[in-house]
Amino acid sequence: MAYERLRSPAVDRLFDAILGLRDREECYRFFYDLCTIGEIRTMAHRLRAAEMLAAGATYEEIQGATGMSSATVSRIRRFLEYGADGYVMVLERLAERDKQAQGAGDPADSDASGDLDGAGSPGDSS
Repeated sequence: MAYERLRSPAVDRLFDAILGLRDREECYRFFYDLCTIGEIRTMAHRLRAAEMLAAGATYEEIQGATGMSSATVSRIRRFLEYGADGYVMVLERLAERDKQAQGAGDPADSDASGDLDGAGSPGDSS
């Protein structure tokens, strides 16, 4: 697979650390220490763009919602269609989680629109 060139003991260790996080709060704490605010927001924007592409949004709509360039949106579309199916796998799991949350009457957990710039997020500067 194309992602094999990413594989290394250091990356395995990083992913093991991520897999060990227990909840969203632990994710916030770990990623706040690990990444810049800009890096986290960029990843969030990419996921949001993938969700929007999968839902049939236009590049213009995605650019308006995320501020991404058309080249970045195009790259995300390419990985959605021809990548390692990582986006597809995650989007399917998020959709299932959202469906379960709506059935349980917890719409706050199913808000996929999310404020990607997170006013009030810890440490608003990078």
